[in-house]
Amino acid sequence: MIKFFRKIRYDLMKKNKLLSYSAYAIGEVLLVVIGIYIAIQFNNWNEEKKQQAIVKTNIGILIETLKEDTIYYREKVSSIDWLNGVLDGYEKRLNQPTSNLDTLIKISRDEFRPGIISTGKDNNDAYNSMTMSGEINLFDKELRQDIYRLYTQHKVLEESASDHFNTYLVNLNNFNSKFGLNATSPFKKGPIAKAIWEDVDIRELAVAFHPMFNTKKNHLGQTKRQIVKVIEMTDALLIKLNQVHND
Repeated sequence: MIKFFRKIRYDLMKKNKLLSYSAYAIGEVLLVVIGIYIAIQFNNWNEEKKQQAIVKTNIGILIETLKEDTIYYREKVSSIDWLNGVLDGYEKRLNQPTSNLDTLIKISRDEFRPGIISTGKDNNDAYNSMTMSGEINLFDKELRQDIYRLYTQHKVLEESASDHFNTYLVNLNNFNSKFGLNATSPFKKGPIAKAIWEDVDIRELAVAFHPMFNTKKNHLGQTKRQIVKVIEMTDALLIKLNQVHND
């Protein structure tokens, strides 16, 4: 092909047909430019296809990850509701007209469990990987912002849960230092346990138990509110991700 064009150019120069040669030269340049343009367009199209494939793969990964998250967090809400029911039962008994020191001792020493609901779920690997690789930037701007907001809410949940737990822990330790829970105390029976509880003052016990009880209930309530927000945001994002993935 190159030899063919060279021959035409040589013949035109040899016959001194300057005008025809100029037109030919311009045409040849145009052919080269068009060829380059087509090659660039094809390369851009090919690159766009690759990026679309990356986005679709990552969306599939996110969908599976978020489905796991919703199952996990809904189970947490159920556990919180159960614990809140137990605490409500304590509160109802303590506010009965017949409640007395024995009621308070039975609940605070024997029945109350110090454990809380852990919200920790290290399931952000997919999101972190996309962020570090820059592949998150291939997503549509609105979708990318929704993903960012959801994982920001994950951090808000963890920070809120941690703050309220620390407050609860201060009051739990204060109660334990004065009385001790059977769930954590080494003195469940015998003379030491008897010495701790035999002459306990009802006011002193109530003053120590109240903040421990309230901060645990507050921790559960605040944590549930944040979890519900995460679930709602996750459900909304899943709808959008599935729409894009199925297109």
